[in-house]
Amino acid sequence: MTGIFYVKFITDVNLGKLAKWMRLLGYDTVFYHGNADRDFLKRAAQEGRVALTRKKNVAGKLPSGNLVIIHSDNVLDQLRELMETLSFLPDPARMFSICARCNADLIEVSKDKISGMVPDYIFASHTEFHMCPHCNGVYWPGTHIEKVQSFLRMHIQNHHP
Repeated sequence: MTGIFYVKFITDVNLGKLAKWMRLLGYDTVFYHGNADRDFLKRAAQEGRVALTRKKNVAGKLPSGNLVIIHSDNVLDQLRELMETLSFLPDPARMFSICARCNADLIEVSKDKISGMVPDYIFASHTEFHMCPHCNGVYWPGTHIEKVQSFLRMHIQNHHP
């Protein structure tokens, strides 16, 4: 059944771009800096995460539904493959709520708090800002939001952001 899907993920070193996309879509996604090995699978199980890898030799090492072997080389095809495999659509309310760099939940901050942390033209032309409490990354609504939503409308069946 297709619907809103709240699960945590972990990707191996071969799926770093997919991890970033999953974060942009609002999914807690850990990027594991190694291959899909015993430690990777152990961490996925301990943290209740769905393990994502391109390594076919790990199939069957986690219960069904807790491991997804991604076949595509292209990140956008990987995203589509994952959504089709797990039959889920992203929740528009969660999109852009997680730091794309470090996976922490973003917090809304006042404009004066980020003074000097963004380019002057961004500071002058935007009023809404979010910050990562872990890496201090600053985010604001820009053209990337429409690009992601446009991609989802065009490439993900039944998606309506």
